[in-house]
Amino acid sequence: MNVTVRLFAAARDAAGASSFTADLGAGATVEHAVAAAAAAHPGLSRVLPTCRFAVDEEFAPRSAALRDGQTVAVLPPVSGG
Repeated sequence: MNVTVRLFAAARDAAGASSFTADLGAGATVEHAVAAAAAAHPGLSRVLPTCRFAVDEEFAPRSAALRDGQTVAVLPPVSGG
């Protein structure tokens, strides 16, 4: 199955890309997509532990099951004033 992984803020900066397509096996979860992101973009490893994730614009745990064609967003914490 193919899922789009979208990277925002510090995750985008760490990866040097805003998105990519991950080819995952049947039964894949958000955790599998996160592992594929880290493998494709090693700089993400320092950011991922503090990130939250969303599947098709709904927050989701790492254990959430994925379907072909879904989008996983990687959302680092943000700060500002």
